[in-house]
Amino acid sequence: MELMECMQRAIDFMEDNLCGKLSMEAIAGQAYMSSFHFQRLFSVVCGVSVSEYMRNCRLALAGGEIARSDARIIDIALKYGYESPESFSRAFARFHGISPMAARSRRGGLRAFPHISVKSMIGGGQMVQNLKERGYTVKENGPIYYTRDMDGTAKWFEDVLGWYGAIDQRNEEGQGTYGCLLPMPVEIFSMTLQPFNGIHMFIGEPTGQTVAFMRVDNVEKLHAFVKKSGWTQIGEIREQHWGGKECDVTTIDGGVIRFFELEEYHGR
Repeated sequence: MELMECMQRAIDFMEDNLCGKLSMEAIAGQAYMSSFHFQRLFSVVCGVSVSEYMRNCRLALAGGEIARSDARIIDIALKYGYESPESFSRAFARFHGISPMAARSRRGGLRAFPHISVKSMIGGGQMVQNLKERGYTVKENGPIYYTRDMDGTAKWFEDVLGWYGAIDQRNEEGQGTYGCLLPMPVEIFSMTLQPFNGIHMFIGEPTGQTVAFMRVDNVEKLHAFVKKSGWTQIGEIREQHWGGKECDVTTIDGGVIRFFELEEYHGR
């Protein structure tokens, strides 16, 4: 499951259980992360802490119930986790700008708190435009790649493979001398503890040979994604005697990346 899908799964879990007692461990478990790293990643992606997000969601829902129903305000406060009318009124006023009693009289005009879509939160959606569309996940990687045009190569990886390029060092002329190619946004990768599974990119003469062997979890999806991009220098998928599948993609620099899928990942 892609990282963004895991994050969204945890957010949806929170929103579906706002009236219950949610532990941070239970929420983070939905994203298959530790509580510590989920909270850090959530804050970076969404711009608020997990506790603040849940509090704002609850207050928005409570405001809607106060405006639309005749239920007692104390009952609504208890429903959304407040132990006293005073603490609820203070939090409600900070969020909506008016007291619960005034909100009931007004019957509308209260603050909403929209559902979070992780895809739209990352760079306005631009950075994760193809995480779901490309349909494959890189499982193992880490080779060194030489190129004379680091910016052009990074763009090729973005356009053809759906990766993300970052040029970390440039010379006095502005030419890239070192960078990384990653299968997820750099900002997200930096917030996780997973091993490096990108490509180290250095300035140098392209080798013109097989430059990387990369394991993925859905080679058919990768093949379809590359073909859809319009890149024609891709071989057909080959069944191997060891039970896996392979296909070769020739890069913009003339090197060959061999993608392979082990039998255990077939059908996922």
